[in-house]
Amino acid sequence: MKALKITTAVRMLCEMREKLEIRAAENGRSLSGEIVFRLRKSLEQDHEKQQA
Repeated sequence: MKALKITTAVRMLCEMREKLEIRAAENGRSLSGEIVFRLRKSLEQDHEKQQA
């Protein structure tokens, strides 16, 4: 079964978007993919801190 995906609009500073676009290109990801990757990593780190 595929994971359910939704579309969410997020407001951010233009500078932040530009930095994310650069990192996305460097990492071979779309802007959306880069944002999801970074959010997932952040949530994983939070989880690891709670487990310690």
